[in-house]
Amino acid sequence: MRSHIYKERKKYILVPILFFLLGSSIFFMNSSPTRSEKTNSTIPTLFVHGFKGGPGTFNTMLQRFESNNWGSKQMVIHVSSSGDLRVRGNIPHSLNPFIQILFENDRASLKDQTHWLKKVMHTLKVDHGVEQVNLVGHSMGGLAATSFLLNNQQGNFPSVNKLVAVGSPFLGIKQESYFAANTGAATVDLKAESHALTNMIKNKENINSKVSVLAIAGVINPEAPPAKQWDGLVSKQSALGLSRIIPPVNYQERIFFNETATHSGLHEFIEVDQALAQFLWSIQND
Repeated sequence: MRSHIYKERKKYILVPILFFLLGSSIFFMNSSPTRSEKTNSTIPTLFVHGFKGGPGTFNTMLQRFESNNWGSKQMVIHVSSSGDLRVRGNIPHSLNPFIQILFENDRASLKDQTHWLKKVMHTLKVDHGVEQVNLVGHSMGGLAATSFLLNNQQGNFPSVNKLVAVGSPFLGIKQESYFAANTGAATVDLKAESHALTNMIKNKENINSKVSVLAIAGVINPEAPPAKQWDGLVSKQSALGLSRIIPPVNYQERIFFNETATHSGLHEFIEVDQALAQFLWSIQND
């Protein structure tokens, strides 16, 4: 009698376990930890930090975007100093996925950053099926994103839908004290009339005519003459120098006159958040 009861209990225990194991097998057979599903109907937005930047450049901005339900951070791509990629996350079928790009060498030359962005874009296309992207770059990150646009004719990359450059010095930085205090290959490229910057303007014909572009400048001294207005590091004229590369029909610009619209404060400026939301995703703000 006890043996019969034991067998019955064992049967009732084994049945749900078998169902669980079967369900788990089906789930893992249909899941992929590397390749993202149904990405052809989404346009991820890549965020690229600038000189001496890092996670802190866009972390709080992306948190605000998530709080506003404008999208969500789905992937972080770490680029080592040797150019190796470490990808964390994937691109699910969701509205406005964000991808944060982090360079280990945050003082690298524009040439190196352009090469690394090519590797990032190739990986997104080949390994994750991404067909289109938006690019947002702060300071030198905007230069790197634009440089990619000028140098992506050869290769298997996603097409770029829209580009935003936030406080990016397309005409360079003229403060000698800045270069006395900072070192690295990037400082050569960031100087006014550097070969890297003049070469970008020279190669403007390589820009895809379908890319829509927004340049953002901050002005903390609106009382100054226009030629001397700046965000504390990058002049208004330099930040809007992107207009020398982009065809007028595809170019827009926004200037924020506020004492808090500093170079490092632009990515914490709520009006900049709203400008990005409207330009990138047609989100209207009250």
